[in-house]
Amino acid sequence: MRFSFISLLFSLLTVIGLSQENILDDPEIQEKVEKCLSSTYEFNFAEAHSLLNEIEKALPSHPAPSFLKALIIYWENLPLPSKGIHSDEFLKSMKESVARANLLLKEDPDDIEGVFFDLHARAFIAMYWADNGKPGRVIKDIDNLYRRTMQGINLKEKFNEFYFSSGLYSYYIEAYVELHPVYKPIAALFREGNKEEGIIELQYAIDNTTYIKVEAILFMSLLQLNYEKNLEEALKYAAILYNNYPKNTYYIGHYLMILLYQNKFETASVILERISGKEDDFSQMIFMVMEGFILENNRKKIHEAKRMYREGIRAAEKFGPFADIYQAIAYAGLSRIAKINNDQRAFRKNRRKSESLSDYEFILSYQKPV
Repeated sequence: MRFSFISLLFSLLTVIGLSQENILDDPEIQEKVEKCLSSTYEFNFAEAHSLLNEIEKALPSHPAPSFLKALIIYWENLPLPSKGIHSDEFLKSMKESVARANLLLKEDPDDIEGVFFDLHARAFIAMYWADNGKPGRVIKDIDNLYRRTMQGINLKEKFNEFYFSSGLYSYYIEAYVELHPVYKPIAALFREGNKEEGIIELQYAIDNTTYIKVEAILFMSLLQLNYEKNLEEALKYAAILYNNYPKNTYYIGHYLMILLYQNKFETASVILERISGKEDDFSQMIFMVMEGFILENNRKKIHEAKRMYREGIRAAEKFGPFADIYQAIAYAGLSRIAKINNDQRAFRKNRRKSESLSDYEFILSYQKPV
């Protein structure tokens, strides 16, 4: 997906964090929350829903169950569209988590659980709108997101899970402006960051957190891919996600993409064969695009590659901005094929289309192995 300035800078895509004040003082609840999270990432939604029911009974007024419910809805219906019953349920549950968090903050403005859930529920809503190409829907919430992010930075020594949002902010507030200097005057209005410190804090989150670890791994892979231009490091973290959650369609696609751009076709082909059996439209779209990439690298199957790329582009359209990166990969592949065929018009057209869909430089700079 293509991240807007607002979503990068302020939404701080996260999944879940629970405070040491109450939940982590109860080993039984802690274990259930961890299993619920793991089941959700593993796409074992029946178990996730069952565990959520137990957590809701134990914590009927806490912000955590509402957040977990929204999280399950998000992953179970990935990619979650901007309209529909599941989207309404997702937004309702996230907003309920915010409301419950604010009840805690009314009693204590620095309540760790209140700050954490208020930040992360708002951030996840912002990410959801960014996924659907509507970042403007969160402009009114930027002040709240920024304020809670700053509170989290100040509380990170008390609660390690805040190292994720702290590291993410420190890195992106600097890296994004370097890539898009036009936003420098806007960034000057906010707290300064530090890319090196941000990477250190993200790695600390990977090594020392429980609930936010998975998102820390994902964003470490993403920043290595898009900003550090280090595909080997990006692949390392993507492999961790895939090996731990091999049924997660988003992680499969992310891992496959990097494998292919590293020319690791043998490993990619094995994973692609596994995903070919998944019947949902999103998995099939990923299969079409990635299969096209492999076929393109077989000079005897260029026509088949073109067909798969085009089918993948058509299949991706229903998912909107969430699938932009897959369309970008397919259009870039079509541009390379057009160049081989000395079709300069098609080459330029497809290359421009790819460029308009993704900021990832590696997509357009890819050179097939000799």
